[in-house]
Formats: sequence, structure tokens, C-alpha cells
Amino acid sequence: MALRIDERSLLNPEFWRGWAPMDGGTATGPCTLRAGFLRSWQNTNSTMLQPPLDHHIVVLHQGGAKRIRRDGGGGRRVAEAEDCSITTAEAGSAYHWRTEGPIAFSHLYVRPDYFATLVGEAFDRDPASVSFAETIGRLDRHAATLFDLLLNGQTDPDWSFSADYYGDALLIRLATTLTGAAEPRQYHRLALAPHIVARVRDFIRSNIHQHITLEDLAAVSGYSRFHFVRAFRQSTGVPPYGYVLRERIAVARALLEHSVLPIADIARRCGFSTHTHFSTRFRDAIGMTPAEYRRCSVGGSGGDAAKSPARAEGYSAD
Repeated sequence: MALRIDERSLLNPEFWRGWAPMDGGTATGPCTLRAGFLRSWQNTNSTMLQPPLDHHIVVLHQGGAKRIRRDGGGGRRVAEAEDCSITTAEAGSAYHWRTEGPIAFSHLYVRPDYFATLVGEAFDRDPASVSFAETIGRLDRHAATLFDLLLNGQTDPDWSFSADYYGDALLIRLATTLTGAAEPRQYHRLALAPHIVARVRDFIRSNIHQHITLEDLAAVSGYSRFHFVRAFRQSTGVPPYGYVLRERIAVARALLEHSVLPIADIARRCGFSTHTHFSTRFRDAIGMTPAEYRRCSVGGSGGDAAKSPARAEGYSAD
């Protein structure tokens, strides 16, 4: 059943102070993404009182296996949770939690309206009919991997671009595997027309020096953000953030080969936040640093040497 709660009586997780870390405990975040925000905790108290929140909660259990007891909602539930298992709690629920074992976990707080719209678009459903199923210590390696991708990229300057992609994928995974969250069914494969792909590509190249968001690209395509991501990957074989990076690298290669601009200036012109970030991304893609690539090009062997790593394939500007 869809969530029907007076939202005025709910608490935003950012203002929830009932489970602050104890002495020696650590907390990270919050890191914001479109669906909500992330926080991670370690060595907090073993008991936690969860008030009714205005966000759904997705928990990734970390640090090893543990036993979880949940009181509330009409009864008590006890679950043996393996490392990297998933617990979910619906917005508006109130529980008393107790953990026996390693205290380490990450929370993804999800806005109910975002989840309902995302699932509604994915499965052609009325968002008002979408609910959020609850579970404790459910082992789902695919969901855990997507959660890890969200967590591990938080220090990356491009995290805000890829995080929404991984966050949406995690929520769709939950919607298709948790009872009551959605009615999974095969959707029609959607592809962008070649002229729309070209329009998006031209927009990227015209704004290569700027920060480009999924919202920008979706607006250029004329599709919703969710449908754009799915259709763009179907049409090009790479997700939007990968395509933007590929275009940035292509422009950088051309500038390294045909200009005497300092590498730091090239980094800025290609939309990289720092010289270090540019060098790391360039080396990951091409197999050598920008300085090494320029030396090879100037030395006359650049044509073959720069293209020799397998990872350089597909990084032309055409």
C-alpha cells in the first residue's frame, strides 16, 4: 500500500540526534545525491531508537556478521545479518534496534516522492501506487555492489555525476527484488534517435569546460532523467557520465598534441576540477599521464605510442 502519512509529523534524518556516535565512534557524511543523502557510521551504540522519519532508509551492514533485533511495528523481529546484507525501513516507521556484533553500517536516506516517481517511470505505474517494502538483513550481492559504488566514489570530484546513476540503479534493484515495492515487468527497450544523440554530443562538446549534469543532458534530449539514462546507454553503449568523460579525454588529447598550453590549463579547458584529477582520469583512460602522452606526440611516435594501450580505444573526438 502506498505511504499515506501526515508528513508534518515526521523528522528529517539530518536532524535526528538520538544515535550520535559514542566515544571512539566515527561518522561520515552526509553526502547528498538526488534521491536523498548518505551517511556512514562505525562503533556507535549497539542500541538505536529510530523515530518516524520523512525518508525511507536503506542500510548496508558492514564490518562482519551480526544479529539484529527490531522492536516495533506490532512485534519483534530477530535476524542474522551477514556482512554486506541490506535492511530497509519505510518512511514513517518507528523502531527500536539492537545489534549484537560489529557496529558498522551505512545509511542511504531516500525521499519517498523520488522513489515513487523513479519506480513509476521504470515500470509504467502510477507513482501513488508505489510502496517501499521493509526487510532485515537481506543478502543481495547486486544491491550491495551498487551501494559500495556509491560509498567508494565519495572523494571523486565526479561523484555527483555518477552517484545519481548508481543510486537510481540501487533503488530499481530494490524495487524489483523486495516484495511489495513494485510489480516487476519487462519494459520496452528505449533508444534515442541518432539526431538526439548528436544533439547531446554537440551540447557536451560546446560545454566541455563546464560541469555538466544529468539534468542538463536530459533536458537537451527532451526525455525525463531516468528515461534518458536508460535510452542513452542503449544507444551508445556507455552511460552518460562515461560518455562525457570520453569527450573530455578526446579534447584533451587534441590539445596535448596540437598546442603548447600548460597541462593545468588543458585540464581546466576540458572541465577537470584539478590537475591531479585530470592526470588520474587521463592515465586510467589512455595508459599514460598527460605529460607522457605529450612527449610521445612531440617525439614523433605519438600516433602509435599514444594509441597502443587498449584503454585508448574509442577516445577519438569523432
